[in-house]
Amino acid sequence: MAVVICGLVALSAAGGPAAATNRDDLLRKASHLSGLPVRRVVPQKLLPGARYDAALLRAADREYPQSLRSIDTAVYARLGLMPRSLRASLTGDAHSSRAWYDPSARRLLLRRTPTAQKAWVVNELVRALVDQNFNLRRIAPLRVRDRDRALAAKSIVAGTAALASGVSAAPVRDAPLDRFLQLDAGLAAGKTLATELRYLGGSRALESALRLFPQTTEQLLHVDKFLERESALPIRLPTRIGDWKLSASETFGELDILSLLRTFYVPNALAAAEGWGGGRVALYVSPIGETTAALALRWDTIDDAEEWRVAVTGYIRTAFPGATARDCPPLDRCWSGSWDVASGVLGSASVLASGLGSDTIAAALYAQK
Repeated sequence: MAVVICGLVALSAAGGPAAATNRDDLLRKASHLSGLPVRRVVPQKLLPGARYDAALLRAADREYPQSLRSIDTAVYARLGLMPRSLRASLTGDAHSSRAWYDPSARRLLLRRTPTAQKAWVVNELVRALVDQNFNLRRIAPLRVRDRDRALAAKSIVAGTAALASGVSAAPVRDAPLDRFLQLDAGLAAGKTLATELRYLGGSRALESALRLFPQTTEQLLHVDKFLERESALPIRLPTRIGDWKLSASETFGELDILSLLRTFYVPNALAAAEGWGGGRVALYVSPIGETTAALALRWDTIDDAEEWRVAVTGYIRTAFPGATARDCPPLDRCWSGSWDVASGVLGSASVLASGLGSDTIAAALYAQK
């Protein structure tokens, strides 16, 4: 049975706890701060800690099913980001906020103890208002079809809420997967785009991003790309490379590249990522079940591809410590160690493969550029 909170105090000190009085004041505050009208009351459910945590995990499983998590787990491992549990990492920030709006059930979940901070309650009420006005249920199906587009959509919603509530992302943690997922959540990028759009065209400009959503994280990171609605360059991957078979493929956007480089403290990560033109990450499986990840990227210019060539060397040095470099024509370089890694740049295209047979797979992708 849902426990409806009778009241929440109006937002005063952003760091103070939310008391159970005057719920409508906080909803009106969220509406005032965001400029979004209230269409209906937001149902709320107050849960003990264990039930709150369980509800978040169920929501994560629903929005991010095991089939997609399995793909990403294999990709992240081969990119040097594991072994931290992916499922545990996904819910860390929501646990710490103690308030979360569930667009599937269209209700606000609140942890009973410790009490949610008022700023976070307002943040989640703004997300509820975005849902009432623009329907957040549109995002979940995107994740199955287009990882990058779903990430861009979630980021502009999170950024819009953060702009209104004043909340900030949690300090970035040190574990590679945690760090990558926090950076890749796109809260800062979403907040920046929301700020720029509001400055350029007021509430209507920001509402256009909530109505249409950025199509790529490149559009999320660059307001001019959003206004031009610049599309990603297509990437075509062969279904077979020798005995290796393509088992899964997802889009891999500019924010993914930026987050990956920043996770491993690669210098000039921003400059290296912003020439992104299109990207896909794929998993190829051998006849004996070995899985290798391949990252195929297209860059806006040859110079952008050269910046990636420099950055990828620093990334591999940190992500795969102890790997030994060797020449492997026609590719730029291959490395042997805990994972075999291969990388090559040809014109404005690049390939990176990690896992058994990486040089064979990267060379085949390189040849078709």
